[in-house]
Amino acid sequence: MAAAASVVFVAHPAGAVTCSVTPAPGVGAVSVRSQKSTTSGYVITTLYAGQYLPSLCQSESGGYYSSCGGSSYWIYIPGELTYPRWVAAACVRLVKDRVGT
Repeated sequence: MAAAASVVFVAHPAGAVTCSVTPAPGVGAVSVRSQKSTTSGYVITTLYAGQYLPSLCQSESGGYYSSCGGSSYWIYIPGELTYPRWVAAACVRLVKDRVGT
């Protein structure tokens, strides 16, 4: 009897943490911006309640915003064609999911 070989491809290292963002409870929509600022750049799209976007698992300092209680922390959203996208960290809920075993 011949032994069967199998190959498994894993998209993330075992035990890796992946993250996504969704509007925080009580927030109906969040602007996805081209820069970490509300005074420069532009709105690329809108993330609505119940929608999720992949993100980095941490926030970065940037321009101050007054929405959602105000802050100067932003979360990076990886984009197509490598252009940056940012959401106001105070306006979203960061969801961390473990991938792999």
